Amino acid sequence: MPYKDRKKGTWRAVIKHKGHRIALKTFKTKKEASSWENMLRRELKRNDSDRQLRVTDLQTLCIKYLDYAERFSKRTYDEKRTLSRRLLTFIEPDNRSPQYTPSTEDVLRLLAVATRQERVFLDCYLHTGARRSEIFRWTWADDINFEKRQIRLGSRKTRDGSMEYVWLPMNTDLYESLWWWWNNRRFKDSPYVFVSDRRGPHYGQQYKYRNHFMKSLCKRAGIKPFGFHALRRYVASVLADTHKVSAKRIQRILRHKSLSTTERYIQNINEDLEDTLELLSTMSVPPNGTPKRKKNQAADA
Repeated sequence: MPYKDRKKGTWRAVIKHKGHRIALKTFKTKKEASSWENMLRRELKRNDSDRQLRVTDLQTLCIKYLDYAERFSKRTYDEKRTLSRRLLTFIEPDNRSPQYTPSTEDVLRLLAVATRQERVFLDCYLHTGARRSEIFRWTWADDINFEKRQIRLGSRKTRDGSMEYVWLPMNTDLYESLWWWWNNRRFKDSPYVFVSDRRGPHYGQQYKYRNHFMKSLCKRAGIKPFGFHALRRYVASVLADTHKVSAKRIQRILRHKSLSTTERYIQNINEDLEDTLELLSTMSVPPNGTPKRKKNQAADA
C-alpha cells in the first residue's frame, strides 16, 4: 500500500517481492501510486506464474527498453535502469536458457539480399559487435576516424548513467564500407552517419529505432526473424567458436563489465584487438552476393 510523506506531501509506492523491497517511487497522488503498484504486481505475478520466462528473455527486454529510454532525462533513465536491475536480481537463475543466435548461413543470406546501403549498416554491427543505439549515435566528426582507422562506441552502462566511450580499430571490411558510405551518403550536411531517407516526419533526421529494418530483411532473406542484439551475440559466437578467441578478449570487444555476461553470449588477452576484429572480415559478402573466403580456404576448396 502507498504511504504519505507528510513532510513533502507526496505518496510513496513500495513493491516487495519474496521478502525484499525491489522498487520505490514517489507520486503526487495516492491514486497514481496505487496504480503503479498494481501494474508492477501484475507484472511480477505473471513472471512468477509463467515458468517459461527465462532470465535472458527479460535481459533482452530490459536492454531494448533502456535503449529506448535514452531519449528521457538522465534521472528517468537512471530510475528505469535501477528497476530493471532489481527485477533481474529476483528471477531464478535456474530458469536461464540461451537466447537465439543466428547461424552463419542465415547471416550470409541476410547480407546477400541487402542493398549496398543496408549492407553498410549491417557491417557496422557485424564488425564491431556494437549495441543498437551505439551505431545510431555515430557522428562523422566524433566517432569515425579514417586516418587512424578507428571507431568510437559509447553507452550508458555506467553506475551513474553517464556516457562511457571506447575507441576500437576498424577492420578492413568496415573501413571500406564506411568509406564508401562517406562518399555516397545522401545527406552531406548531416553530422550523423546514418540518417533516415524515408519521406515523412523524420526525413533527414538521425535514426532512433529502425524497428522494421531487421524484420523486413529477414523476411526478404526467408530466414527466422531476429534483431540487432542477435547480431551482437553472433559476433561473440563467431569469435569464440570459429576463431577460438578467449572470453576475456571478447569481453573487451563487447565492453561487458562482467566476464560472466560475455560467457553467456558465447555459450559454450592473447593478441591485439585489431587482429581479433580483423577475423570478422571473413564473414562479409561483396556486392555480387558471393561470400568471401580467406585465401587458404579457397585453396582447400
